[in-house]
Amino acid sequence: MKLTILILSVLTFQFAYSQQYDYTIHLDECKKDRLLVELTCPGIKGDTVSFNFPMTIPGTYAILDYGKYIQKLSAFDSNGKKLKIQKSTNNTFLIYPANDLARITYHVEDSWDSKQKKNKIFEPAGTGFQAEEYFYINAGGIMGFLNNELMLPFQTTYIRPNQLIGYTSLKEVARTSSSQVFNASNYHDLIDNPILFTEEKEQTLQIQGTKVSIASYYKESDSSAFYVKSKIDSAMVAIDQFVEGKLPVDKYSFLNYVVDLKEVGEMLMKGDIGLFGYLKLYRKLGGQGFGALEHGNSSSYYLPDFGHHSYTGMLYETAIHEFLHIYSPLSLHSAYIGDFNYIKPIMSKHLWLYEGTTEYFSVLVAMQGKLTSIDATIENNIKGKIENALLYPDSISFTKMSANVFDKPYIDLYNQVYTRGAIMAMLLDIQIMELTNGQKTLKSVIFDLCDKYGSKKSFNEETFIAEFVESVHPDLQKFFDSYITGTTPLAIEEGFSKIGISFQKEKKGIVPIDILSMEDNKVKVNRNVVVNNSLTVQKADKSNIVGLVPGDKVNVTDAAKCFQLADGSYVAEGTLVTINVIRKGKTVPLTFPAKFKNGVIKNTIEVMKEMTPEQEKFFNIWSAGK
Repeated sequence: MKLTILILSVLTFQFAYSQQYDYTIHLDECKKDRLLVELTCPGIKGDTVSFNFPMTIPGTYAILDYGKYIQKLSAFDSNGKKLKIQKSTNNTFLIYPANDLARITYHVEDSWDSKQKKNKIFEPAGTGFQAEEYFYINAGGIMGFLNNELMLPFQTTYIRPNQLIGYTSLKEVARTSSSQVFNASNYHDLIDNPILFTEEKEQTLQIQGTKVSIASYYKESDSSAFYVKSKIDSAMVAIDQFVEGKLPVDKYSFLNYVVDLKEVGEMLMKGDIGLFGYLKLYRKLGGQGFGALEHGNSSSYYLPDFGHHSYTGMLYETAIHEFLHIYSPLSLHSAYIGDFNYIKPIMSKHLWLYEGTTEYFSVLVAMQGKLTSIDATIENNIKGKIENALLYPDSISFTKMSANVFDKPYIDLYNQVYTRGAIMAMLLDIQIMELTNGQKTLKSVIFDLCDKYGSKKSFNEETFIAEFVESVHPDLQKFFDSYITGTTPLAIEEGFSKIGISFQKEKKGIVPIDILSMEDNKVKVNRNVVVNNSLTVQKADKSNIVGLVPGDKVNVTDAAKCFQLADGSYVAEGTLVTINVIRKGKTVPLTFPAKFKNGVIKNTIEVMKEMTPEQEKFFNIWSAGK
């Protein structure tokens, strides 16, 4: 009798352990941008079962409602009998009687071509289907889960056109000429690993023990992955140097979809577009959400090409940031992310960590890896972040904005995470250096915490700041109380001075004229239309000192710095300087005398020429990582 019970117990355990979601996605039957999906259900019992799709997913801070794209859903018992279905919310289908639920089938409409306007899904978080050409898969838009059974494993079989290969960081367990099978340990793992099916061959890089895969789709090119690899190669080397061999993943995927907008690029470069031109631009762009979305082992991109492989530059600008998310929130996150509630998500208050720190680290990677100089980092990056940060109110704390980011007015304040959040992280880094006499930095503290937690373990949402402070120095609590959970304006001038950088919010002085200004130089441009970092001259009086004519393309950075020397100081009034412009497709140098005026200089940042030993020590740690 005891032996029989033991055998039955073992069989019961094996049965429970073998429970999984078995999905089949028919890419080969894509019609009108819709896919057929079939689910063989795990043995979940109950009179009524809910079949759910995410309201949103980690890394996005808006309501998405993936369930809106599910059509013709049917459920069957083990005898093939159809069960009743009721859609209770945008994302939940109730199935009953469900005691013998065995199979669910439905069609999925892709979000990219959908006419849905409310809660439109940001393209890198969405889905795109084009029969025989590409399939851009974010699992939240394709696959759901039953009740709240998120931790069961998933097996996903994609029946695909044989010329398309799926690229992802998911574990691939089988492949034939017409199918690929991937396994995910649970729903979180499934959501965290998008897939791109494309005919274009992947490119690879190796960083220590991490294989970096680059997969791309671009209708106008079969080499877009190659161009991306060429562009980001130096960034990956800089990341390798910054992380000191501490990459927590053995595989990472860049998944890129490129939109051909060369015609739009040509229109923008002409400058004076006119009403019909703007209408055409609106039809072409159509409110598309260009950008990127991070995941634990990958990042997905939806990028425009305005000509000359411009998409590679846009990817390069965000690639370091997205890659560094492998630390936070992948390896350092609260339970609100680790055990994400896809039906009624609760937002974490720690966006200062997930986004602000990550963006700050991306600045350090480029500077310490010598992708950009210290002066250029200060002038072209940190200064702009400060100017943007000062636009946001101090009266709403960063943690309060984070925890309520779905709602007004907080959702309108979200973008500060990349500017004010990054400056906040820099000041936190400086404070950590000061309190530990340079023995610790923000990077070392976060890397240690990543080692403690890792991707599978979450920190406590409410006690994490105290834990962070304890790992550094008790006096660090004042920083969090003032600037992160509090509403004290950032003490930028005081903080920067500790590492030998002077900052002045505003001072009177002699400033250069704006050579692209009607007031200063009788030149008109549309500053809202910047293509390849250039503005097009629309009107130019013959008296302008540069010699610009309508149609000239002028680099924005060159125009702003044409009177500056390499060290940031200005040339003397009347000194001849030269700027290159693009005129009728050719590079034309224009030489003219420097001209200045009395004005107000805002947000000046300079490296101090004389520093104390402590300032010099901290400056070297900050600028060179040593």
